Amino acid sequence: MTDPQEGRPMISARAAARRPLLGRGLLIAGAILAVAGVVMAFITPWSELASIRNQMRLRAATEEPLRFLAPGSASFDLPKGRIFVSYRTDTELDGTRHIASGELVFELIVTDEQGRPVAVEVEATQRANLPSSRPGRSSTAILVGAATIEQAGEYRIELELGENEAGTAVADVFLVNDQDVQKLERAFGPVLATICGLVGGGFLAMIGAITIWMEKRTRFVAGTSPNPR
Repeated sequence: MTDPQEGRPMISARAAARRPLLGRGLLIAGAILAVAGVVMAFITPWSELASIRNQMRLRAATEEPLRFLAPGSASFDLPKGRIFVSYRTDTELDGTRHIASGELVFELIVTDEQGRPVAVEVEATQRANLPSSRPGRSSTAILVGAATIEQAGEYRIELELGENEAGTAVADVFLVNDQDVQKLERAFGPVLATICGLVGGGFLAMIGAITIWMEKRTRFVAGTSPNPR
């Protein structure tokens, strides 16, 4: 006679009562992060950010730009805030159209009235398409660097090319005043929290779902496999 228990898997009470705690924990953590991201999305001043962006676009379209020919330098009276220095691949300066390569590598140097250097943040990979001096054509604005103006006054801005490079381009200096900088800094925290919460919550939820599926599959395989003799 054969033993009716022969061939049946032996599962302990602890294993039978075990639940996919890791997967559920990841799902709960993902849900908490997602809820936090949604809450921060409601807190973020989106209308204020949109207003600042529209004001910057209006200024760029209507204000007389601070420009000079690069390589070269120019001095400007700047208020407290932050400046972004770029060069244009196709634009007009003093009645002359200047076309430049988009591969020029400029070095940005900013000094104050006493000749003291101002710290510069290099941003050589950011580009933006803008209207050019030719109707229907576009021009690329290539960001060279940015600097923070701690005190209002006259500053000298210079763009230099490397020893083995040649070319000319029109440099643009765009100023974001101190009030707008403070608004952007206040809004940066909620925006970052929103992105991290939603992205992190979705990622943890996905990992949690995969973990639960793997735990259930492991228990199923363990419950159907025969006992070794």
